[in-house]
Amino acid sequence: MSNRKRGSGRRIYDKFKHWSVEDCECKHCKHYAGKSKPCPLDKCCIEDIKKEALRREAAKKTEVSRMLNHN
Repeated sequence: MSNRKRGSGRRIYDKFKHWSVEDCECKHCKHYAGKSKPCPLDKCCIEDIKKEALRREAAKKTEVSRMLNHN
């Protein structure tokens, strides 16, 4: 038996669900070395997912503001 704790603190994502902006934070990345250490990558490995999450969040905010202004 191992003394290793269950779960590593990393999130497990369902590939069929959309990620939120919070899910795309650096602290959830497998390459994250810590707050005081820079990212070892030249380019973010989930940059396209971050952009899509930001686009979806902006679309939701726009939709909510349209609904509030319509009434």
